[in-house]
Amino acid sequence: MSPYYKYKKESLNKKFNTAKDTLALMQGAMKEYEKTNSIYIKRGIIGYYQDFTEYIIDMCETYLAMTDNYEDGLSGLQIIKKANIYGFIDFELEKYLLVIVKLRNRYTHDYYKRERVEEDIFSFCFKKMDTLKLFLQITNEKIKMDYEL
Repeated sequence: MSPYYKYKKESLNKKFNTAKDTLALMQGAMKEYEKTNSIYIKRGIIGYYQDFTEYIIDMCETYLAMTDNYEDGLSGLQIIKKANIYGFIDFELEKYLLVIVKLRNRYTHDYYKRERVEEDIFSFCFKKMDTLKLFLQITNEKIKMDYEL
């Protein structure tokens, strides 16, 4: 195993742990929001959602770099699709992550429709992310991210 590959593998593991921690914070904030309906907690959930999305894209990008399949200039959606093609995630997880990124993109770029997008993110979070669990399987031969809903 090359030193570069080992470094990237450790980097990917750190990013995964950060993504997992952010997901746990978001899920905890969602439970608090159900009790309080606090606008402050609502904004926190949106922030955790955006951070989580960035970590997911970054992990896929790191995986592609590790496996010499990275290309400059790809969008987050393209990066996730390539991560599936090269074995980091399966097709079902790809579809799930694409929805997450599309919602984040709408929130970021369609700021004039922000209220509607926030409601779409909230709906997705409370219906599809409240019990999400991620797993990173690392062996000498293979690295794969799995999930459980």
